[in-house]
Amino acid sequence: MTQFSIQFLGTGNAWSKPPANYNTNAIVRACGHAWLLDCGILCPLALHARNIPIQSIDGAFITHLHGDHALGLEEIFFRSFFACQRKIGLWLPSAFSREHSQIEGTDLWENCLRASMETLVHQDGKTKITTLHDYADIHVVNPGEPFDLLGLPCETFPVIHTAQKPAFGIFLGSDAAYTSDCTFSKKRIEMLLERNISVIFHEVYFSAPYPHSVHTSIDELAELPPDVRKMIVLMHYADETTADDFARARKLGFRIASPGMTFSF
Repeated sequence: MTQFSIQFLGTGNAWSKPPANYNTNAIVRACGHAWLLDCGILCPLALHARNIPIQSIDGAFITHLHGDHALGLEEIFFRSFFACQRKIGLWLPSAFSREHSQIEGTDLWENCLRASMETLVHQDGKTKITTLHDYADIHVVNPGEPFDLLGLPCETFPVIHTAQKPAFGIFLGSDAAYTSDCTFSKKRIEMLLERNISVIFHEVYFSAPYPHSVHTSIDELAELPPDVRKMIVLMHYADETTADDFARARKLGFRIASPGMTFSF
């Protein structure tokens, strides 16, 4: 079994602001490597606040293409490429590469990064226009197919988040599952339990459930059996979440991730 840890750089939602919180992004450390589990627009700020140098980051995995999960890659890639003169690994679900998915509008480069990152560079006496391949060593992964992410066995699984936008959770080793942003699904919870994992990192919001939500409410999670609730660590909550909200969640048996918290496996 591979030992690893996951440290939360932030546990907030898309609207979170420091110093209260940062976007729900994390660092996974395993086998002497450190890689980002999502890299939102506040991720570089969170790294700076925790004195984690960008040159210590060896790779990244992106769960979906919203700004609080993907747009921090611009600074990470620019600084790695120009200041550190190196690429980092990028483990990319095939849905985010139009070359592999043939899906319009969900390409990480074309639809998120190209406008700001495409530029002219001089290499080997020639001038060229940069592409995503200049910034990252890309590893395309498919749901249900195990892969090695810098020594840690991983596997992605699809989740439902916003319409027409693919999103994925990820199994980390044999012990943990990370949902990223998703609507509630008992079938998904059952699927995760069938893998005999010990911890589910699950997103949550604490306001009242409303129709057509793209997130999971605490009331929906509260319907789960007590032994399952004890396995769940809540993340991706709003800055406005109150102490009473957290107290209720803990009374139900949930744990709460907070910025800087580390879980070791």
